[in-house]
Amino acid sequence: MVATQTSNTGDPSRLIVVSNRLPVTLAQSGNEWSFKLSSGGLVSALSGLKREMSFTWVGWPGKDFGESDRQKINSLLKENSCGAVYLDDETAELYYNGFANSILWPLFHYHPGEMIFEDAAWDAYQRANQAFAESLLDQVQDGDLVWIQDYHLMLLPRMLRKLLDERGLRSVKIGWFLHTPFPSSELYRILPVRREILEGVLAADLLGFHTYDYARHFLSSCTRILGLPSAPNSVECEGRVVHVGTFPIGIDPEKFAEALETSEVQGRLQEFEQKFKGTRVVVGVDRLDYIKGVPQKFLAFEHFLTQHPEHVGRVVLVQVAVPSRGDVEEYKQLISNVNELVGRINGRFGTVEYTPIHFLHKSVTFTELVSLYAVSDVCLITSTRDGMNLVSYEYVASQQQRHGVLVLSEFAGAAQSLNGSLIINSWNIEEVADAMNQALSMSAEQRAANFNMLYKYVTKYTAAYWGVSFISELKRVSQAADELAQLPQLTAQVACDKFTAVSGRTRLLLLDYDGTLSATRTIPEFARPSPQILRMLRRLSEQPGTLVYVVSGRTRAHMERWFEGLDLGLVAEHGLFYRHPQAAQKRMAQSPAVDGDEPKRKLDDWYCLVEHTDPQWRDTVLPLFQHYAERTPGSFIEEKEIDITWHYRNTDPEFGLWQANELKINLERVLSHLPLTIVDGNKTVEVRPSSVDKAYAFRAIMGDLRDLDLGFVMGIGDGRGDENAFSYLHAEFKRLPALITCTVGRKSTHAKYYLPNVDSVLSILSKLAGSD
Repeated sequence: MVATQTSNTGDPSRLIVVSNRLPVTLAQSGNEWSFKLSSGGLVSALSGLKREMSFTWVGWPGKDFGESDRQKINSLLKENSCGAVYLDDETAELYYNGFANSILWPLFHYHPGEMIFEDAAWDAYQRANQAFAESLLDQVQDGDLVWIQDYHLMLLPRMLRKLLDERGLRSVKIGWFLHTPFPSSELYRILPVRREILEGVLAADLLGFHTYDYARHFLSSCTRILGLPSAPNSVECEGRVVHVGTFPIGIDPEKFAEALETSEVQGRLQEFEQKFKGTRVVVGVDRLDYIKGVPQKFLAFEHFLTQHPEHVGRVVLVQVAVPSRGDVEEYKQLISNVNELVGRINGRFGTVEYTPIHFLHKSVTFTELVSLYAVSDVCLITSTRDGMNLVSYEYVASQQQRHGVLVLSEFAGAAQSLNGSLIINSWNIEEVADAMNQALSMSAEQRAANFNMLYKYVTKYTAAYWGVSFISELKRVSQAADELAQLPQLTAQVACDKFTAVSGRTRLLLLDYDGTLSATRTIPEFARPSPQILRMLRRLSEQPGTLVYVVSGRTRAHMERWFEGLDLGLVAEHGLFYRHPQAAQKRMAQSPAVDGDEPKRKLDDWYCLVEHTDPQWRDTVLPLFQHYAERTPGSFIEEKEIDITWHYRNTDPEFGLWQANELKINLERVLSHLPLTIVDGNKTVEVRPSSVDKAYAFRAIMGDLRDLDLGFVMGIGDGRGDENAFSYLHAEFKRLPALITCTVGRKSTHAKYYLPNVDSVLSILSKLAGSD
């Protein structure tokens, strides 16, 4: 179904670009098919990348075709490094116009009132994305780079990743780039399928946005809606780090520079200069879309002529409005409003000799476009929301002689890059009118200085630079992903083989509780183990010669109550206290009395690894914790026997993290002279005595068990606090063949294996419980 083409880039990995539409228009003459390159922003941007590296472009050809035609089209496309994904006409219509353009487009451009959500359209969006995934699977090889474009294919990364994993292709690098804004989380959350869309793109390795504002909104949505931890340039999802970057798109400025030298443009430019002799020209070039702010532009121009009557007859606005979706009711109304404004303004200020607004509701040739850019004194862009707006770049590239002034809406992504333009609030008609007057009154020296800044940026950060920088970053971040891909998943076969191979020798299991045996709970009392977990632990501990220790941050009282009646070793408060199972105590009693090297004191059946603590530090910490608990809704304090923990899992994600960081700074200031450690946990801030952690507790336990003949050791945990424990086990048992260290979730780790989630941990332990 998809034409395949290898890109000879000098790099062993191939690049496959995937977009909704192929950049071609197909035509049939008799039995023969031909195509020509289409126009558009993405085509222009990737044409610059094409000069730097070759790639295969995969997309929908624009309509459905019969099987015989598909074979001819595939052959033709393959010759031109393209591949087709075929969709039936109903799916294509509902997916493209019904969901992508009627739901995601208005939502992402802050027009939620234009959204019309229908289940049929959502179903078609899923089917179309699945069709892309299945088609790509026919040609993707391990190590390839797949770069997915825009909001039409937001489910594709996850669908493709699932299919690739099933085939064992774990080194395919997936990038996704959004060419529109991404809305704030407060607006995005109204989308009925908000979780599915976010989870879809989070299967990629690198996510790209035009500006950091858009990236920040995306990260905030991931945190608030999915509850995922995020950093300024990444988000953690299912044990993976998904990188998020800012990549402002550009143009190919040489194309405009070369066009200005052609006789066609020079001739047309002379005609324009003659026509507008004695007149200043303000140019606008937009698709006629409700996000482009064309009505606001005309209202501002009307206000400008009203406030500055000296410019009447001396300034004209030439507006090119490329038709867009004229069959949609909202666009019909927009066209009607714009025509009414043009008629009113021209009627009010126009004369036989003077037409204030030249309105061209049509596409223009490239020659005409470059000539209009070059003849104008001002370019006015009044987008109410725009992903980037490359008209601003094109204008700068065409102004090497005149040094025209760029007046740019702050709601266009380009406003964050183009230093040297006049930035305006396009909703403020008076401000836009004042900016026009300022632009027309600007001195030649100031215009030249502004232009030089703009031109330097536009010629450096080109379309080719955008594409190459994204691909380079995708390769860079994927190196870490490749390392993670080498981390093997622990299988029941491996675990059971090692477990049963040491029959007659002691088997030791050290199992973290929260996030490993049980999903992390928001309130400690809700973390009680289920009957299933208790049955599994009972069977496991009853295996001959098997010692099981459960490790938790909970208190001794919690653990004694939860695991009452089970012969388990318990480690409480992340290693501050531990207790041996009865089986270990009996076997230790039969051996000569030994004690580990770690200082400790006996408390009934428990050992405490802190000999003595100054209780006054709690008097210092507790008021500070209470201060933040009172001012952070949803947070609470958990007081344990020794340590104190502030939980903020139920708070506003961003505010809670901000408060936690501030709390840590204040704690460091007041506790710097004390032997205490501030532990940054999973939505917790904990204060505890220094030097004691899980590894320290394991060392003490091993000291007590030193006379036992250990043949099998397994350590499983999910958090950062388990990494030191894994390192300790590797050092202590480096010559033990039956050593298993396993983290939960695929991540950078010292463990030798991983398991994807709590369920997989319980599944393997259940099999061990029935191994003998």
